[in-house]
Amino acid sequence: MNQFSLATVVLSLAGALASAGPNEDLQATWDKGAAVIAGKQAEDGGWGMPMAGKDSDVSMTGLAVSALAGSETGSKKYADAISKGCAYLVRNQGSDGEIHNAGKVPLMTNYKTAIAVVALATADKEKYKEAIQKGSAWLVAFQCQEAGSQKADPADPNYGGAGYDERGGKPRGDMSNTSYMMEALNAADLPRDSEAWKRAVKFLERCQNRSESNDGPGFDKAGVVVGDDGGFFYRPGDGKAERMKLPNGKECIRSYGSMTYAGYKSMLYAGLTKDDARVKSALAWIGKNYTLDENPGMGTRGMYYYYHTFSTALHASGLDEIKDGDGESHKWAEELVAKLKSLQKEDGTWLGDPKWMEDMEPLPTLYSLMCLNKAAKHLK
Repeated sequence: MNQFSLATVVLSLAGALASAGPNEDLQATWDKGAAVIAGKQAEDGGWGMPMAGKDSDVSMTGLAVSALAGSETGSKKYADAISKGCAYLVRNQGSDGEIHNAGKVPLMTNYKTAIAVVALATADKEKYKEAIQKGSAWLVAFQCQEAGSQKADPADPNYGGAGYDERGGKPRGDMSNTSYMMEALNAADLPRDSEAWKRAVKFLERCQNRSESNDGPGFDKAGVVVGDDGGFFYRPGDGKAERMKLPNGKECIRSYGSMTYAGYKSMLYAGLTKDDARVKSALAWIGKNYTLDENPGMGTRGMYYYYHTFSTALHASGLDEIKDGDGESHKWAEELVAKLKSLQKEDGTWLGDPKWMEDMEPLPTLYSLMCLNKAAKHLK
């Protein structure tokens, strides 16, 4: 090769590297992470987590299926792994439609069933139609309501929500479980005129700092009032972040990032329009607190869950750009890809804070892959 040809090759390579954009970064980052996840699949088709022992787990399997099947590349390259994962989920479906690990304590049946329904719908909505519909029906029956398995009347703070608590007669809804339930019902194409959506919206209202729509049941007992910044917190009268003192001296529950994105996407799933005052209020909070450097209101706690709700919510909104509190526009998908690329370890995994098990594989890696799947749909 002469000197001129060598120089041409060098310049060509330099140009190729310089022209690498968000799509290329996303694919390379996703490929590394997906290879790790595919390699962790157990012989029974499932995925597990160290804290749960060596056994496969429905929630980890559902997240893994969604992570692999939610990518156009993954749905083809890992078709066999996805099929085996779905078979594992279907094998763990009970006669009433619930999908969990029977006998394992805690059962966390709402959480696991919702994740499994979304996974099956992501993999092949037609092939797994029966399992999806059965799972959806179970979720509706488990929702806190008058006629459900978790009894609650409209005055109950838990009404319309869902939670981990499976002690009969003592429902305790939370925003995280409720948002998973609503995402699953959306994936299962639950009719928009279903009463389940209306009940869920009531619960969402009671988790939003918006006094015009939050009637605040249980807030007096907790010694707090409803705020007005439009953000969301964990459950009516209770939050994971510290309380915030208002100018009038009273205290409200601090809104925080992951729950606000969870609330925002859930309102959209329920059919509320972008012109709805509750939706606009939540989006205003999102803009004012836009960041990928922390989980607003929580610091570094739950960062990968935050990225997960962030990407799922903004994908559900259909927005490609978000304006922050200073009026600056952000191409959120590009910024998220760059952030996740910078945080990925050499071995292809991600690890976070011990809070909410984000220091354990494979959870943060699964969250990250699903984030990339959502971001991919908003890159130009």
